[in-house]
Amino acid sequence: MNSSNLIKRIVAAMLAGIIMLGIFACADNKKAPGNETAGETEPGTEKLYADDLPETMDFGGQKIRFITFQQNKDTRSIDIKEGEQDTGDIINESIWKRNQAIEERLGIDISLEKETGMNNLAPAIDKMIKANDDEYDIVVGHARFDIQLASNGYLKNLSKLPNVDFTKPYWSQMYMSEIAYKNVNYWSTGDITLGYISTIYCMFVNSKVWNDIYSDQTVYDLVNSGAWTLDKLRELSVGAYSDLNGDSVADEKDCFGFAMQQGHVLNGMAFASGVQYNNRDNEGNIIITVNSEHTIDVFNKLYELFFNSGNATLLLANDKYDNTALAMFVDDRLLFFPSTFGTSENEKMRAMETDFYIIPLPKYDDAQPKYVVNQYDGVPLYGVPITVSPANLETIGATMEALASMSSTMVTPVYYDLALKNKYSRDEQSAAMLDLIHDSITTNFVFTWGDQVGGMLNLFYDNIKNAKFASVLAKYTKTWDKGLEKLITKLEKYVDM
Repeated sequence: MNSSNLIKRIVAAMLAGIIMLGIFACADNKKAPGNETAGETEPGTEKLYADDLPETMDFGGQKIRFITFQQNKDTRSIDIKEGEQDTGDIINESIWKRNQAIEERLGIDISLEKETGMNNLAPAIDKMIKANDDEYDIVVGHARFDIQLASNGYLKNLSKLPNVDFTKPYWSQMYMSEIAYKNVNYWSTGDITLGYISTIYCMFVNSKVWNDIYSDQTVYDLVNSGAWTLDKLRELSVGAYSDLNGDSVADEKDCFGFAMQQGHVLNGMAFASGVQYNNRDNEGNIIITVNSEHTIDVFNKLYELFFNSGNATLLLANDKYDNTALAMFVDDRLLFFPSTFGTSENEKMRAMETDFYIIPLPKYDDAQPKYVVNQYDGVPLYGVPITVSPANLETIGATMEALASMSSTMVTPVYYDLALKNKYSRDEQSAAMLDLIHDSITTNFVFTWGDQVGGMLNLFYDNIKNAKFASVLAKYTKTWDKGLEKLITKLEKYVDM
């Protein structure tokens, strides 16, 4: 996705009201079956949808039933209840409008049947499949905890699902191809869920702290020049420390350059530094590559940053990080705050008087060719259980395609603008930086499937205090290889389903 594409999305969001009028007008003037598709419009009119679904679809009010691991506002990517769109939340309003448009367009009823909460979705689907029940049409799983449903044989091959076109830009071909085995997609993601964006790792920069110390430099220029590296992070963080209360104790009451979580954010730092967890050979076979000199070098540089850099970094426990680091950042006592895009939705962040910048996490060094970002391990994934009725597959496919397509023009741009405090549509530098981050997303098969390969997801944050990291890699290599072998054996069973 490039800058021009995102700017078009913002324009699309601003024209949402016009689009809605056009959608309902089209619903009242459907063409005869077999004539025009959504990609074909009358002369002088604009195409209303990014997909190529036939304009004549009408499924007679069929209910499409969702089950998701998400709870509370995280479920909003699926459904906004009547009345919830009037709370002043522009994201809720955009999703409600999208759902109304899809239901009218396709003649369906989008129904969020169950919210299981984290770690409870897989057991619910396991129970349903074993009972051969047809309770849900679409499953929304947590990438880390629920990806296993595919290796259990519980999900349909989405590549065979009618009315879905995964070559379209509103689907994340990168992510889906990385987690697929032999090009079989059991899970899908992209614009269909706001969680694809909100889970992206990034670095928030406090503009007041930056300008108080580094007014002679521009943070965007630092990134664009390619000089935003771990060494530069260390240098700038050392220069930002200040003992605010004069007690000669470096703690959370002082001003720090950098706060780091002894938890999942370390995965973001590792990916950003070019750690490669696996490669694929010419036949598509997966080879674990994380036990490398570069991985060790990255770990050593992070270790030095955290433990041997004076007061450059405040390292916080996983359960303390979110609240403590956030409080320091909004109170102008923290220069660099690594987190995810979703953090920008926090009420305290939204209420900040101080402006903030969003930039990628730093590269390993200036020889690294490009910035790399990944996402928190809970990216929402959409799949279809094997127990659904074959007669419903056409409707399910059309629903998923429309959700992804129409979200890309009616929901995603609204969220991008909100993530940058309504600056995206008027600040070219912010827009370009957001594009840079989005276009740098990557993941690896064995990372996403980590819990089935031997706990690889925890590699960095379980061992960040262990100075003998090389021995840790050597110790677990055989475990990972065996775990991958077992996983591949299970996946092989379902390749031709």
